[in-house]
Amino acid sequence: MIDPVRVSAFNSLNSTSGTRVTSGTTNSATTSATDQARQEAEDLQNQFLQILLTQLQNQNPTDPMDTKEFTGQLAQFSSLEQQISTNSKLDTLAESLKSSAATNAFGYIGQTAEVNTNMTIMENDTADWRYALNSNTDSLNIKIKDASGRVVYEKNERNALSGTYDLKAQLSDLTNVKNGDTLRLEITAKDQAGRDVRTEISTTMRVDGVETGQNGIDLRSGGLIYSLADVRKFTSTPLTPAPSPPPATTTPST
Repeated sequence: MIDPVRVSAFNSLNSTSGTRVTSGTTNSATTSATDQARQEAEDLQNQFLQILLTQLQNQNPTDPMDTKEFTGQLAQFSSLEQQISTNSKLDTLAESLKSSAATNAFGYIGQTAEVNTNMTIMENDTADWRYALNSNTDSLNIKIKDASGRVVYEKNERNALSGTYDLKAQLSDLTNVKNGDTLRLEITAKDQAGRDVRTEISTTMRVDGVETGQNGIDLRSGGLIYSLADVRKFTSTPLTPAPSPPPATTTPST
């Protein structure tokens, strides 16, 4: 039996909606916009140099190119070259920062993340969510669906108070669900006037992987991938110290 447990009177999770959680896929390698911009700048530099050399080769000896005009073109060439160099250094710095951020993110592996999403995975026979009701409700419909959209659990409640609730589902409570399956919680709440009551949903998942994708640093929990921006907080599970061995006994000498 799945029973929501009201854990506080707070009617908000103090978070914006963030359900950018997708089925686990690997991002394919693509040419970055910075690489393309650098190549275009280098092509422009080469074209500029070719035009300048062509002007020098074909100028009239009796009426040579104006010195001021020639100096201005050289200044433009120098400015373009410096800009390309600056952009290259900035790209190198950005890649270095990105690599450093990815390295630091590995420290999240093994921690528990509270994520702004209604999606979670069944782990160790348990799936849990936290949701907030913005105001008192007259009717409350709770549905849990699997990855295909099939309803594996449904419950209706009356007169739920505003506040924050924990919802824990055991494997035995759900229909045809196994460990590792992706689940989605859907809540429909109405007040006495039939108006929708605003709800917020989050879930907790254990981080078991870190990936660098097109959107920055992504974390993985089973088959789900989510960004750091979707995480409300991290918690560490303290390690249980190993029991100390019993003290050695000594036999008194005679």
